Amino acid sequence: MNRLLTLAALCLYLSACEDPVLKARAESLGPDLGPYEEGPFHRAGAPCTWCHTKGGDGESKFDLAGTVYDRAGSDRALSGVQVRLFDKHGKTQALYSNEAGNFFLSEGDLQLDFPLWVKLEFQGETTAMQTPIFRERSCAACHMDPASPERAGRVFLWEDQ
Repeated sequence: MNRLLTLAALCLYLSACEDPVLKARAESLGPDLGPYEEGPFHRAGAPCTWCHTKGGDGESKFDLAGTVYDRAGSDRALSGVQVRLFDKHGKTQALYSNEAGNFFLSEGDLQLDFPLWVKLEFQGETTAMQTPIFRERSCAACHMDPASPERAGRVFLWEDQ
C-alpha cells in the first residue's frame, strides 16, 4: 500500500512540473502586444502551439494552428481563407481563417495523418505549400516573420508585386 501511495504522490508531483522547453518557447515570444485580448484573434502570426499544447500555458489546446496574410510583406491578415489539408492517404480536411487571419484545429480535431500538405483557397485564388508538414503543428514555427535562411516568412496568398 505504501508503494502505491508513493507512486501516486510521485505522479502527482511530476504532473505539476513545467516543461522547460515549452516554457522557454512561450517566453521567447515576449508580451502580447495586441490589439486583441486572449482568445481566437490574439497573437496573429505567432507560433500558436508553443502555448496551446499539452503542458503549455494556453487555455485551449490545438492540433494545428497558423495565420494567413494577403502578401508576404503585408500586415493585412485574411479572413475566410480555406486552409485545405491533405494527408498521405489522400484524405482531406478544411478549416477557415478568422478575422485576425488565424486558423486552428482544437486538440483531437485533426483527422489526418502526417505528413500533411496544404493548399490555400480564397475568392477563386489558390496557392499550395511546396513542402509537406512532417510534425510541427504551429505554422509560424517555420513561417514566422521576417523570412530568413531558417524561416520561410509568413503564410500568404499572393506574391508581393
